Amino acid sequence: IIFGILSDRFGRKWPLVGNLVFVAILELSAGFVQTFQQFLACRSLFGIGMGGIWGMAAATSLENLPVEARGIASGLMQEGYAVGYLLAACINLTLVPDTATTWRSLFWMAAGISVFAAALRAVLPESEVFLRAKAIEKGKGTTTRQKTRMFVRQSREMLKRHWRLCIYTVLLMSGSTFAPDLGNFSQLFSRRLQLLVAWFSSIPCWSLF
Repeated sequence: IIFGILSDRFGRKWPLVGNLVFVAILELSAGFVQTFQQFLACRSLFGIGMGGIWGMAAATSLENLPVEARGIASGLMQEGYAVGYLLAACINLTLVPDTATTWRSLFWMAAGISVFAAALRAVLPESEVFLRAKAIEKGKGTTTRQKTRMFVRQSREMLKRHWRLCIYTVLLMSGSTFAPDLGNFSQLFSRRLQLLVAWFSSIPCWSLF
């Protein structure tokens, strides 16, 4: 919600650039942590930044496409997660064993990739849909502050009416992302917890129906 408000007020371009730089700083910091608490703090803040990147990147890429193509394009964009996991695994297998800093080098390389993405977005133009919307708002005399207030009011009404669906969505995404990682350490847990992990992992399959 916060990053959505920022992108509606200041555009799709510069909030995304700032978010990518913020994430790069956190990735760089993760390579210098000395305790688990420090690592957890960096990765928690990284999760917030990653959520902002996803929303603004989706808005930038999809709103300029024809409506008929947005479904396919969003599916292709979602595959970026899988490609990213694959690249990270390849880097982990090739770079990490040959460096003295071991796992820390993985985060430092990720920081460099994020900075490169920020620089690439900085030289690309602003979303045409956003520019047209701003021109229409200016013609009507609507300010960004009024639009933000309307967005907050509509979001509040949405949460009142569809709070069950919102909770389900949060649980669905939490389970689909948390369960596979937890499954990697399933040998540390009891059989009951392993079954629970398998159940959460199957939730995305249910959502297809």
